[in-house]
Amino acid sequence: MRLIGVSVLFLLPAAVILAVWQRLRWKERSLRALGREVEKVFSGAGWQPLEEGRFRRNEKGFKFELSTNPLFSRSFTLRLAAGSPTLHEFELRKGSPVPPEFRAFAPLLDRWASAGKMYSECYAAGVVDGPPCAEDLELLARLAQEPLEKAWRGGIFTLREGFEKDVPQWHWRHDQRPRLPKAVQRYCVSYWTGSPLLNPPLVRLFERLSEGWPMFYLCEGGEDLRCLEDAFGAADGSRKGALLRLRNPAMPVAADLHTDGGFFGGLLVARERPGGFDDEAMPRRAFHDAALGALESCRLYARRLWDDEFSWYSGEYEIVSVSSLDVPGALAELARDMGAEVREIDRRFHKRIVQPLEY
Repeated sequence: MRLIGVSVLFLLPAAVILAVWQRLRWKERSLRALGREVEKVFSGAGWQPLEEGRFRRNEKGFKFELSTNPLFSRSFTLRLAAGSPTLHEFELRKGSPVPPEFRAFAPLLDRWASAGKMYSECYAAGVVDGPPCAEDLELLARLAQEPLEKAWRGGIFTLREGFEKDVPQWHWRHDQRPRLPKAVQRYCVSYWTGSPLLNPPLVRLFERLSEGWPMFYLCEGGEDLRCLEDAFGAADGSRKGALLRLRNPAMPVAADLHTDGGFFGGLLVARERPGGFDDEAMPRRAFHDAALGALESCRLYARRLWDDEFSWYSGEYEIVSVSSLDVPGALAELARDMGAEVREIDRRFHKRIVQPLEY
């Protein structure tokens, strides 16, 4: 009996693992076959295949993502996403009321579990047994070209000036501040939206402060920015080394959201492309020192600050300049246009300053 018990103890888990492994292998083979069927639908609708489930037509991008879930079923999870040049975020569920402003998405819910817009992608997703119909591709492509954009109204901007006495070393190393020019200005601003990532009101502030000077975004070369090509086309962006020119102000926001903060390594505003950033393989940890070296040729340098535990972004953005920048004035004008509030603070930003904890 003991031998039987030991055998069951070891053989039963092994049998379960073997069954799951065989099922997964079958699902993966079936998934590849379904992927080929989906590609045929795209090709039949005139979309040019690129790579990894991505397609292009008339300079616009489309992609699909397939998953083996649910594992113990003959079905698969499929997500279709068409690139859009405007930003919004909402989700519609099958069987739930559709708000009037999103009624154009309603036909998708007849065949999909959910549909909506995620940043710069109009999408439909659900569990399927076969490839999508071409009509859904065309509907998503049309929806992606509609100027469906979130309106940014209200909210709270925070502002503080100068260096605090206990600046964390991960913000400013002890050897960096002594090298700053005497005329340097430093402001820290925030506009909390439930996330510390870049958002349109902050980009509008940077644009006001730039006063028409070119804006160069810092980004590591390894970041996947194909989302920008899918949504905006290749013509609106150019890269040289670690610096990107993005002519559409929605582009840096879309890139930062899609990469979960991986895109935004800082911003330099200068009449000419700043030197010291020619290496596309330049790591993010080198950006701050290089930006300080170029500071006197720039109108401003902005970056996102980490929190007090150096674990994630705080939502506060630092603006450093040797020019005479009227950051409070520009912020007041922007807040007035948006119907927002400007709150001056005397310590490092934390989201609880503008979003009290509710139990």
